Amino acid sequence: MKKISVIMFAFLAIAGIISCEDNDSEEFTINTAPSGEVMLSPDVVNFEVTETNGNTLAERFVWNDLEMEVPVQVNYELQMDVENGDFSAPQVIGSTTENNLAILYSTLNNAATQLGGEHATPGNYSIRLVASVADPAVEPVISNLVNAIITPFSAYPFTDLYLVGAATAPGWNNDNDNPALYRDPANDNVFYYSGYFVGDAFKILTSPGFWQPQYGESNGAVGLNDGAGSDPGVFSIPADGYYDFTIDITGVTNSSQGSSSFSIAPNANGASATTYTTVGIIGDGTPTGWGSDTDMVQSTFDPHKWSITNVSLISGFMKFRANDDWAVNWGSDTELTGQGTQDGPNIPVEPGTYDIYFNDLDGRYILIPVR
Repeated sequence: MKKISVIMFAFLAIAGIISCEDNDSEEFTINTAPSGEVMLSPDVVNFEVTETNGNTLAERFVWNDLEMEVPVQVNYELQMDVENGDFSAPQVIGSTTENNLAILYSTLNNAATQLGGEHATPGNYSIRLVASVADPAVEPVISNLVNAIITPFSAYPFTDLYLVGAATAPGWNNDNDNPALYRDPANDNVFYYSGYFVGDAFKILTSPGFWQPQYGESNGAVGLNDGAGSDPGVFSIPADGYYDFTIDITGVTNSSQGSSSFSIAPNANGASATTYTTVGIIGDGTPTGWGSDTDMVQSTFDPHKWSITNVSLISGFMKFRANDDWAVNWGSDTELTGQGTQDGPNIPVEPGTYDIYFNDLDGRYILIPVR
């Protein structure tokens, strides 16, 4: 059954005297409402946005017409703000001259996201109705508030990849702070990882804690078990040392290698690269702003790998920098993933909770939303 919210106005006695000049210089009075109080029901509504219900009706708001003594068009606008917000910059979720308005889940999702809502995290918001006429001499009539609990959905179209295996830091443990690979910002199917490996074997997972989907070697290309097939072979490292690993998973399925490829090559600079005491994130999108760093955690397996988990970011920018100083810093202009360079641009970030990975060998970074 479709839900219906009925917005009932019994307005306080408000009268507006409007001077209207026409050929007869007529003056008339607009009586905006009879005596009473403003009442909006229900008091609380709860919406959970999912991947599939975006185009579904979430709520139909219905209200009685604002009574006028002369025919005047009334515009009704539904506004939303965070709970206890002052509606100085509300999200408008719809407007009409009728006495009802259908609101989709996608509309509520967009509004909640613009107000800082995070994926799969319930947030508290307020919804109100504002009734107004074109003449500025007539004050808008504003309803009381509906308390709304909205759980947004944020579509994330990317595949993320993680290392597992005896050649890597987590060993053959699929849920042991497995390092993420760095996705190419221009090609969603290409990933990079430059770092230290032990002379042994490894595979690639898409979700820590799960063995499938799983990528590995298959006849010189990339094989996949998505859970309905057989596990592919391993990628092999010949000896301990620093290597550049690149993988392209284009077109890979259980039954096809597509146009996939991978390469493993020694990294000539890894062993002699500068090791930093700290690396952190900084910027107006980070918890401590531009004033100080939020330090990342250095890997004990590879001193050039840094990570921070469950960090909350707001809309803004960030950079990476070493040793709490601007002498060495990395920036780029690509959101979520990219390759930072010394004194590069500020990295754009959107509100959300992320796991962040950074590699100081090549400046690559990836921000993975916590889902």
